[in-house]
Amino acid sequence: MKFLLLYKGTYGAALRGPEMRYAALASELVELGHEAVLCGRSGDSRGIPEKVEFVPVANAWLLLKTFLRSDAILLHGGGPLVLLLAVMSGLFGKRVVLDGYVPHWIELDEVISNGAGSSALKLLVKAYFNVARSLLGALVFNLIIVANKRQLDMFRGMMAPFALTHDFPRVTVIPFGCTEQQDWSQEAGREMLAGLANTSFSRDDFLIGWLGGTYGWFDLGGVLTEVSKAISRNNRIKMVFFGVDEQRKAELLAFVDTAARENILFLPWVDFSRRFEYWAGFDVSLVWGGEGYENDYASRTRNFDCLTLGLPIVQNEDDEWGTRLQQSGAGVVASQSALADVLFELSNSPDKVSAMRASMSELAPEFYWSRFAEKLIDRVKTSPMSLGRRVIGLAAFCLALPAVFMFFAFTVFMAIFKRL
Repeated sequence: MKFLLLYKGTYGAALRGPEMRYAALASELVELGHEAVLCGRSGDSRGIPEKVEFVPVANAWLLLKTFLRSDAILLHGGGPLVLLLAVMSGLFGKRVVLDGYVPHWIELDEVISNGAGSSALKLLVKAYFNVARSLLGALVFNLIIVANKRQLDMFRGMMAPFALTHDFPRVTVIPFGCTEQQDWSQEAGREMLAGLANTSFSRDDFLIGWLGGTYGWFDLGGVLTEVSKAISRNNRIKMVFFGVDEQRKAELLAFVDTAARENILFLPWVDFSRRFEYWAGFDVSLVWGGEGYENDYASRTRNFDCLTLGLPIVQNEDDEWGTRLQQSGAGVVASQSALADVLFELSNSPDKVSAMRASMSELAPEFYWSRFAEKLIDRVKTSPMSLGRRVIGLAAFCLALPAVFMFFAFTVFMAIFKRL
């Protein structure tokens, strides 16, 4: 089969969650004897695996040909043109899959609720477009893949008013994947991190890694307040961020005691292909969702890199990884008020951290990308949709759009009214 994997991102030295997933998935599909094409804004050899084609989303003619030549199309997002091509391809019998791993409209609404200022209207438009795209997928596409049961139930809820439970099998949970483990050296990783930071680490320094972005829906203020408390009790604790600009850096440091600020390190993004070499130097990874709907529904994609590294995780409660860590012993699930105590305890408990590493390594094989690819191929092959059913779904979507616009207009009016 020929797979088109589309995310309008950049496949280069520094990959975010969706690009990382699609690059790894494309490589596994090729290994299994299939063809794979990545589609995004731009790409180069640092982000595009060998034997995988790349199509720039800006080249509409080439994009159209790639859609029509593909057997299965996997979309993470996409604007009006991409969705039009996806619907048209479906009418021609192609298998169209919506990647529902990150309900982006929930993240956007979280940012709006927390105060987005002058950009609120723009974010509101994006949020409503994203939720309309999810509804289109629920009614018209062959398959929707999600990361956890919360996301599964959300998409089933979208389907239920139209088809009761009949379309529920078209939503399936396939957890995010991870690269197979290799023997990365923690000592070498610490040296590489120290080189980036232009400093040195002693053997008893306790390094905490924040491996993802510092987006507005994370409660980093509260997290850094607790990290600051832990550092005040043990100055061997150091926390590392990547890819933070100067403005955001100043915002984050405002939550840290002056005496602890030297222990908060801000490093540039590392080359995607070498990230494991660097991240192997950490003792634990800290992952923290904000108190809101984003934390309920999102999937913590960087946790899967921790599986590859055997890197223990400290995080707050959620419905996917919280239970997984507690059952396996591969990490600690803590409340924000207890975070300082947890980090302080781990910084003085090397044997406990080593046991958590071993548990994380034992957990990893069931999430290897090869398993992800096999599950996806099987579900794509067993998710047909007749032309008549797709046309009915498309008609239902078009009839539902005026109601979506009505609520959008109402939400905009209320937002303006509140400002007044």
